Amino acid sequence: MKKFILIFFCSFLVGQTEISMVSTSNVFAEYYDCGCPNNPLGGVARKAHFINTMMKGKDPIIFDAGNMLFDSDVVNPDKLSLKNKQYKAENLVKTMELLDHDVINVGSNDFKGGVDFLKNIASRTTIKFISANLYDKNGKLLFDPYHIISSKGLNFGIIGLSEATSNSSVVNKDFVSEGNKNIDQIVDSVDILVLLIDISDENSIDLAKAFPRADYIFLSGVKYRTESKTVQEQDSPLIYAGGIQGKHLSIVDLSLTDPKSAINDASPSFYRMLVIKERLDKYQRKDPSKTLKQIYANQPGMLELIGNYVTEFNEIKDSLQEGYDNRNLFSSIPMYKSMPEDKKVATFVDKIAHGANFTFHEDEHQH
Repeated sequence: MKKFILIFFCSFLVGQTEISMVSTSNVFAEYYDCGCPNNPLGGVARKAHFINTMMKGKDPIIFDAGNMLFDSDVVNPDKLSLKNKQYKAENLVKTMELLDHDVINVGSNDFKGGVDFLKNIASRTTIKFISANLYDKNGKLLFDPYHIISSKGLNFGIIGLSEATSNSSVVNKDFVSEGNKNIDQIVDSVDILVLLIDISDENSIDLAKAFPRADYIFLSGVKYRTESKTVQEQDSPLIYAGGIQGKHLSIVDLSLTDPKSAINDASPSFYRMLVIKERLDKYQRKDPSKTLKQIYANQPGMLELIGNYVTEFNEIKDSLQEGYDNRNLFSSIPMYKSMPEDKKVATFVDKIAHGANFTFHEDEHQH
């Protein structure tokens, strides 16, 4: 399904700069799938396989919006000792290095191993840990507030924020004012402005109004997941939540002709086209050797329905091909258990599991 969408999307983007972003959130130290009995999704080796195959040659910008490193008391408490939790967290960062991970926003749950531990592992990795509003008791930022990535001639400014962090050793300054202060510093030197925000489920702030100059906002903390068909507000930041436990990848395929112009979200229209194509394909499967008109020649109601679908499909296609300088396509991709695993990453995870002195392996992984 995604392959069809991407082929169509690319068919009218000649002359435009194409860049992809991949985000996760609330991974909660999951190396394998979620262990959910009905539909087990997730796994870092599957994530690596998807990026290395379906996104081959795209060199995507990869980041986590927060709460990657430790289990959650609510979602998946592992009941391990602090030392064992730290072992999982430190090695998860090493695993993300194999995926060429770029940025990790520091979320509230990431302090579960202690401030010193978090700063220590952040200092020893190629991945950039960021947070623009979390300070120590002496008024010093714990991490760099943002990171700028240059890709395909464009600068992406990524700012990390946390509304939800509560730690006795951390001063959590107002994330809206601190966020906008850092936007002031970099907005004129970047083409695309991305905010990664750890925010509580109870938050009632209108993030689009709080950060009107942002192009994208990716959320952690909240447990819901944005779907591809979600309609976003026009002339506002595009806001995405990635769910929990790495079960889905939030992927943005962005095509630009003018970075200074508004970004038009084509995702709902593309999703509708996908739904129509699936229905037409289903009708066609009744007899692939015949046309739809031949198959349903004696069913005028079906022919009318099919005609309406074809008309709608072409209208959407034409509207997407007209007059847009910048297009955004968002996909929420499930990491199904049937998806192949990247062998290099799977082997690395096995090595980590075998080096642990506690239950770690996928076969024993349950919630």
